[in-house]
Amino acid sequence: MIPFISPSIDIVMISAVLVIVSKVMQSKFMNKAQMKQDRETMKTQQNRVKELMGKDDEKSKQEIEQINKEMMETMQKSMQTSMRYMMISLPVFLIAFYLLGMFYTQFEPFALPVALPWFAEQGFFAFTFYSETSWFGWYFVSYLTMNILVGIGLKIFEKAKGVQNG
Repeated sequence: MIPFISPSIDIVMISAVLVIVSKVMQSKFMNKAQMKQDRETMKTQQNRVKELMGKDDEKSKQEIEQINKEMMETMQKSMQTSMRYMMISLPVFLIAFYLLGMFYTQFEPFALPVALPWFAEQGFFAFTFYSETSWFGWYFVSYLTMNILVGIGLKIFEKAKGVQNG
């Protein structure tokens, strides 16, 4: 396959599309406001359990059991939401990785704009700086960069929308 523009730019554009697809699926299947509220509720419940742990009376033990039950239900609901998102997004990303590998392996190595640290063969904590990478490394860097930029763009859009509505 001949690249549309250049292999590097193609992968950046593909990663941008995948970031946008991922964000759309997240907004469709995950309620961020509800997740934030659930986290705050669980934090409050955890603090309450810590307070009750110091007491030895039966009422405190029953309240701990009730709070733990509520926390488990909240976590289960959150896990179900995450699993639903993953089950839908996984095929999209697997197909994209397959196609990227099939079409862009022949164009390796990809020059990085700056040397980046990566794990070396000597061990987990040994880093080496690389100025070239494979198609997957270039996709990884592009995806992270695009994810950050789209996230910043969405926050700016939400603030502007909030100011406009408020």
